[in-house]
Amino acid sequence: MAVLLLGAGACTADKGKGTVEEAAPDDSTCNALLGDAGLKWLKDRTGGKARLKVPDDLKSARALFYRQVENWDPEKTGVRIFQRADVCLARTNVADERKELEIRFGPSYFTFDTRFDDVSSTGDKTVETLVNSGVKLVHGKDNEGVVRYRVYVKCKIPGTPAKQENEIPIEGLMADTLTGDASARVHLTRLLHSAQVVADNFACENKPVVPAEPPASVK
Repeated sequence: MAVLLLGAGACTADKGKGTVEEAAPDDSTCNALLGDAGLKWLKDRTGGKARLKVPDDLKSARALFYRQVENWDPEKTGVRIFQRADVCLARTNVADERKELEIRFGPSYFTFDTRFDDVSSTGDKTVETLVNSGVKLVHGKDNEGVVRYRVYVKCKIPGTPAKQENEIPIEGLMADTLTGDASARVHLTRLLHSAQVVADNFACENKPVVPAEPPASVK
């Protein structure tokens, strides 16, 4: 787990001890994305044992999103390849990748109007929920049986071609093999909170309205 080293003053103070003190990891991005309710939920579900890690902070996520969207050419065809930022990771055992809560954000491979009505090899149908004209939710099991929760948010970046926000919306992804919570509503509520934080941070020109909770139809 990445850590930050203290400044030169601390190193000088410890000179001769053969060790350098370590500062606590910067988990501020996780804190912002989960919010107070999400942090309490994570603490309750893991007995307070979850450790947070921020591979990519919000500043890095925004820079990565802008760079890729600004380079987008609507005239080009073929498979689109985008990178997403890993903005929050939680584990109780840092070495165990099988049990983790992960949140990622970045440009979507799919347009906002894409219909997600496929059925995976596990026989589970993907559930798509339109929240409003600029936000929608999608969830369903992948081929390994892990539920993937996704949010799509139209986000217009200054200077990009018309309809960019529809062609390349923000995609947020949450996967949870850590908490044992099977509620789609709980996870999508956490993901919506994260999406609001990200949309605000990305300074979307169209100012998408991301609600605090999913529609009542989501259980």
